[in-house]
Amino acid sequence: MKVRGMVAGLLFLSTMGSTSAAMRDLSISRYRLDKEGGSIEIQATHPGDKQTRDRVRQELSQEARNGIPLATPEMQQHQKEIRYRYENTERGGRIRIIAKTREALLAVQDFLNSQISGASGDRKVVFDFVENTSLVVVPVRINGHGPYRFLLDTGASNTILSLSVADGLGITKGRPYTLATGGGTVAATVRKLSAFTVGPARLENVDAAVANVPLFKTMKVDGVLGSDYLRRFKISIDYDNQVMDIEPCCPDTMSRVLA
Repeated sequence: MKVRGMVAGLLFLSTMGSTSAAMRDLSISRYRLDKEGGSIEIQATHPGDKQTRDRVRQELSQEARNGIPLATPEMQQHQKEIRYRYENTERGGRIRIIAKTREALLAVQDFLNSQISGASGDRKVVFDFVENTSLVVVPVRINGHGPYRFLLDTGASNTILSLSVADGLGITKGRPYTLATGGGTVAATVRKLSAFTVGPARLENVDAAVANVPLFKTMKVDGVLGSDYLRRFKISIDYDNQVMDIEPCCPDTMSRVLA
């Protein structure tokens, strides 16, 4: 299976034949991430266009039964752990993408994030929440791997990477470092990251604090995105649509070493 084309300037994954006239009159309402995976929602452009609405529902329903084309190698690797469910909406329908394992979940959310980033001027990042909270979690790539789940915390001075992820990636240990947290000090090391990427924003050869923080496991995150990273960008957050807009702020601050 393969990507068939574009719908209103956005990727629409279709296993059908040639794109119909009705399909050309569609728009993708949104890509969403949630704790199970996420969804792709498509609607008719005009609220009263019942013919297009019904066509959307028919084709999306078929997509959900057949399985949408897998857009990334990571999703292909975990295809047996991913399933699709169709739902009607007022002006069209949506496909819910449900991941059965953590690895599949990361692959699905990475795919959805890449879709909204490509569709929204290359500055958008789809985010999630820590379960049952309003705490924002963003996908982060480290040295080309991931995505990993990072808690966005403007009150944290340092960006922190979990010890298990750092060791798993084989990132060389650096000098000792002490982190100050609300629960006291935590022993850490400073390690050099070749690349640290949040959506379109990529930093190279940056230092990060690495520590074993028990709260990470409780919150199901791999690290904290702190003010030492956030200060380098202009960021706005759309909580309703779970989208963060990010763009460089100050080019001269794009590299920083922990003191």
